[in-house]
Amino acid sequence: MDVTYSVTTVVSRMFKLDLHIHSCYSNDAIGTPEELIQSLKKRGLQGMALTDHNTIKGCMQVQKNVPKDFLVIPSLEISTADGHLLAFNVTETIQSGLSVEETVDRIIDAGGEPIVPHLFRLLSGIKKEKLKAIQTKISAIEVFNGCSVPNSNLKTAKIARLFNLGGTGGSDSHDPMYAGYAYTVVDSTDLQIDTILSEIKKKKTWGEGLTMPLAYRRDRMVLSIRQFVQRGFKRI
Repeated sequence: MDVTYSVTTVVSRMFKLDLHIHSCYSNDAIGTPEELIQSLKKRGLQGMALTDHNTIKGCMQVQKNVPKDFLVIPSLEISTADGHLLAFNVTETIQSGLSVEETVDRIIDAGGEPIVPHLFRLLSGIKKEKLKAIQTKISAIEVFNGCSVPNSNLKTAKIARLFNLGGTGGSDSHDPMYAGYAYTVVDSTDLQIDTILSEIKKKKTWGEGLTMPLAYRRDRMVLSIRQFVQRGFKRI
């Protein structure tokens, strides 16, 4: 008897999402969320986590205008007492100024995914010791930040592997012109928030991209230091 077998082939797709990016809703950035989407689509990216500083107003506003073939994960970058922390998939503002440990707990309680960005950055990285304190509660750290120097990204990637963590990538752009310089690669068949977060939780994502031009990074550093002084030597 002849038997005919039917084989269904599932074709995966390498999605690219900028999972660290700022709009005009951050007080140190320019460009609307819609302009960021346009810039990212031109670069061939399929989504972003809009991570404005300590606010989700931009995320809430842009949800009305997201193209069907593009994903926006509501997110924010929280200023903890120990440095910055990204919170993916949150629909409420998380209190700033708390310890990184308590902030991680609050993100998880809110149904979000905590991610450590630019680990070694002078004014806003939580550094290795604080990472050790939360490593069992997180799935990934940002291994490629478009605004960081290459050596810092390489150092962070080594830490991710040492701590058995996955990786993400994001431009950390504060200007639509540089949106998408760095991104997170996700091997999936489904461009949905739950799917992307599931891949992050399973430590199957990684960060890639390009380092932004030196002139832009220099200007960003100068502005950050100036604002730091204007705030009375307080981090954003």
